[in-house]
Amino acid sequence: MQDFKFSIRMLAKKPGFTFIAVLTLALGIGANAAIFSLMDQVLLRDLPVKNPKELVILRSPGPHPGHTWSDGDDAAYFSYPAYREIQDQAHVFSAVLARHIIPVSIAGSGVTERARGELVSGNYFELLGVQPALGRLLGANDETAPGANPIAILSYAYWVRQFGRNPAVLNKSLTVNGTPLVVVGVSQAGFTGIEAGQLPDVFIPLTMEPQILSNFEDLSSRKDIWLALIGRLAPGLTIPRAEVEIQPSFHSILASDTQTMKLSGKSASEYANKRLFLVPGEHGWLSMQNSLRTPLVSLMAMVSVILMIACANLAGLLVAQGEARRKEIAVRLALGAGRWRLARQFLTESLLLGAAGGLAGLAVGEWTLKILVGSVPAGESLAHLKTSLDGRVWLFASVVTLLTSILFGLAPSIRASRGGLEGILRDQNSTTSPGRTGVQFRKWLVAFQVGLTVVLLAGAGLFIESLMHLNSSALGIRPDHVVQFAVGPGDSGYTSAQTLSFVNRLRDSISALPGVRSVSAAEIPVFEDDDSSGNVTIEGYQPPPDVEVELYRNQVGPDYFSTMGIPLLAGREFQASDTSDRPHVAIINQEAARLYFAGRNPIGLHIVGGGGKDVRPNMEIVGVVANSKDADVRTGVRPFLYIPYMQDPRLESATFYVRTQQDPSSLVTTLKEMVQQIDTNIPIYDARTLQEQIDNSVYSDRLLTYFSISLAVLAALLAAIGLYGVLAFLVVGRTREIGIRIALGAPRASISWLVLREVVEMCLAGAVFGLLAAYIGAHLIQSLLYGVGVTSAPAYLAAAGVLGIIGLLASWLPAHRAAKVDPIVALRYE
Repeated sequence: MQDFKFSIRMLAKKPGFTFIAVLTLALGIGANAAIFSLMDQVLLRDLPVKNPKELVILRSPGPHPGHTWSDGDDAAYFSYPAYREIQDQAHVFSAVLARHIIPVSIAGSGVTERARGELVSGNYFELLGVQPALGRLLGANDETAPGANPIAILSYAYWVRQFGRNPAVLNKSLTVNGTPLVVVGVSQAGFTGIEAGQLPDVFIPLTMEPQILSNFEDLSSRKDIWLALIGRLAPGLTIPRAEVEIQPSFHSILASDTQTMKLSGKSASEYANKRLFLVPGEHGWLSMQNSLRTPLVSLMAMVSVILMIACANLAGLLVAQGEARRKEIAVRLALGAGRWRLARQFLTESLLLGAAGGLAGLAVGEWTLKILVGSVPAGESLAHLKTSLDGRVWLFASVVTLLTSILFGLAPSIRASRGGLEGILRDQNSTTSPGRTGVQFRKWLVAFQVGLTVVLLAGAGLFIESLMHLNSSALGIRPDHVVQFAVGPGDSGYTSAQTLSFVNRLRDSISALPGVRSVSAAEIPVFEDDDSSGNVTIEGYQPPPDVEVELYRNQVGPDYFSTMGIPLLAGREFQASDTSDRPHVAIINQEAARLYFAGRNPIGLHIVGGGGKDVRPNMEIVGVVANSKDADVRTGVRPFLYIPYMQDPRLESATFYVRTQQDPSSLVTTLKEMVQQIDTNIPIYDARTLQEQIDNSVYSDRLLTYFSISLAVLAALLAAIGLYGVLAFLVVGRTREIGIRIALGAPRASISWLVLREVVEMCLAGAVFGLLAAYIGAHLIQSLLYGVGVTSAPAYLAAAGVLGIIGLLASWLPAHRAAKVDPIVALRYE
């Protein structure tokens, strides 16, 4: 208690030092708490279900004949028959659940809204150990014949948001994708599904798939790969043992599939020899985790570097304080204080500073977290994450605070306890620099700070270069004056013919609006990280043996290329007359023409698409357009096939693109009203300008860049403070020496060089260490960069240049003061 009270008095006597110390710690701990909260929610936290350690994700890498609907990891998806057979035959699991995420339109309160749905197996809630908050949940009896179970379970969050916890929602009928479903229950509070950031609103039995999804034909198809599977291991089984035991039954399933799908030759052999792998599933589905792991780990590494810089800075400040308190230490030693007593006093002060910095850091962390999550574009997965720090983050911040307090307080406490009274008094009476070893220690600390600052400066430079390359990359389209929005008539029960009629009617109405230059639509929106591809046969082209020609594709409308600003190189665009009862046509891009029509004119030649149920009539190539990017900005140009959506027999949604003469965002309200005039049951979603859509697609790159710049600026500020502190202390300690040098005729420039030389030495030592560490770190973030190599000279040169500016700014005032020392005053200085 005596140490505590004395520490309070000492810190209160130096409010400037205390404020800087607490602020430095708050920034370091706050940044770490915010990023750890994101990492915890996305990567580290177990699912809020029963015994999550027993959950495994099923994956089978290899060929998938047919069609795959997935989140990008095709190996983790299976057909419904395969799911049923794995469930029945694989005794390594106590149960296996299946799920499929879908967007849905829900009508039931006079308004139709876009929501997130999940088609789930009957054992979904039982396997996860989820209890109902109201009514009942799904069971085995709810997964019977197709279409026989028109019921729905609401998530707790959706129940609260849409129905205000009203229990009267039970047995209420909701129209989901045009199908009436009866609400029989609400899931328990806190259950947010099995994928971080993906909050389902409504759960629907798998057997309702033919009614909910108009694009699916039936559940029995082995060529429709669309279900994600999660199993619970049988008691006593480990993942390696379960993997070994499940292979025979899985290979029997594959053998049966091979015969049913009539595969032969190499395709049959590759398919039948696939293995089933089990991946730990305690953290839930891995789609978002896999995409965000590297960015989040990189951010965590950057904020950890900031914390190390803060610790080094504070250690240097405390060493300086210790040097200034040498007389106090001498008196305490003379009165009989022991070394541990002195060390304990300094540690108490550092712990108090740490506690104050930790509490302030929690406030900074929550503020930072709200900014990070709040900046996420609407509809993105991270937009659903919590913006407040919970108990786990508080515990993390407390541990970080304790460790940093000990770390930056250790050196001063050790120095305070070293040496005896005679040594201290000798130092106090010395005519040279007092505490020379203390200055040397602080110089090494500052060199370490400088090195870490160079790492962050170089990293920020690499991210800036990467973002500049992304922003200047050739997209192949003109996004200016284009607004987009999407509608899903198929989700409201429309047939493909009705959807086509709706889309054409809406397109004609929009084209008549004042200021609209052109309008078109596409099934797959651009820059939405979504794509579709399929095998094709090209007239007159013979691929190499065992190689299939694959083209990415999209179904688009008339005037699509002129609306998007994609140049037409040959032939014609699609026209309103390209309907299903006319000869089928197609347009390819430059890349497809280069790969498969070298030396030939593709106009007039034909393409045949796919096999099985996807066989289409011969499509005549009527045009060639310039290359353009489609799924995202990062992905390069790919061979592409465009088909008129009016010749698509399974049209259920469309994204409209409207090129205007005025500000495109001003047209959004009018477009919404126009859709509502045609049908109030069809919601409009993803309404934004095309430029906003492009900006959203590089959101994570912008976040990394802006955050790295912020951290680099903070690191540079801390390094400047550290440099200035050492130099100012050095000038004060060498005042007598400087006075003697001036009295003996030393020019002012040489006095300034005494100070500048110290800066050069510290900056050079830090730069060598920092540039080497930055080069190593660049390899770790290489996958996050676009068009930038790890040896990019501009980034490293810029880091060195900024470091030089920091050194000059930090040394100018101490050097100026040293050069202005009055020899008479200096010789009297004690």
